Amino acid sequence: MKKILLFVFLMLIPTLGYATTFELKNTDMDITIDESEWYVFTPDNILDNPELEELGLTYEYMLESFQNNQAYLDAILFYYDSEDYIELFVRKVALEDIGNLVNYDDAFIEQLGQALADEQMANYEIYRTNYPFVLLDYQDQGFYLQEYYTIVNGYGYTITAQKPNAFSREDKARVEKIVDSVSFDVDLSLKEPNSKETNKEVNYIIIGISSVVLVVVIFVTVFKNKKGRA
Repeated sequence: MKKILLFVFLMLIPTLGYATTFELKNTDMDITIDESEWYVFTPDNILDNPELEELGLTYEYMLESFQNNQAYLDAILFYYDSEDYIELFVRKVALEDIGNLVNYDDAFIEQLGQALADEQMANYEIYRTNYPFVLLDYQDQGFYLQEYYTIVNGYGYTITAQKPNAFSREDKARVEKIVDSVSFDVDLSLKEPNSKETNKEVNYIIIGISSVVLVVVIFVTVFKNKKGRA
């Protein structure tokens, strides 16, 4: 099982692994994850996937979860000889009044970060790769969450990593490596709205992520019940 494989690979050179780039269908996003460490599920790879059975999940359940929650990827890593794990998933929701966050200045991104942090009662920072992300750090319903949020082509993209225990430095580095791998096909012809009503734009963005906690509960509950079989 993969948590045993993780123990073995941690004993080997750091560069060894089986990184796979997932082109998430119906999004403008690619993301690279090491499948020697992680179970990775997308709507396109769950049919007849033996790893679903290994975790005690069904195709019908996972498909419904993806569809109901506007989710496009769900991945989980189990630590060797431990009850600890990381779950990571990607959501996409349509927004109004904003096209690409990369087109906005630092002041707007900071305002967005503060507004999102206030909504979730979280700490925040701006995390930059080739794209600006708002990184939220908070606890909810018994879980620790690291949530990366950006906006591309009129959609809000949220990459959520969650654990039942606090994130260690190594946990954060592992998640950051995945976030750093993300690539978007940005529509450079997309025009930003003429409206400069910044507060209105921020309010629409907050509404767009208000259902993230629902996904956390639905996905993690099943994994938590089944992880002892891995």
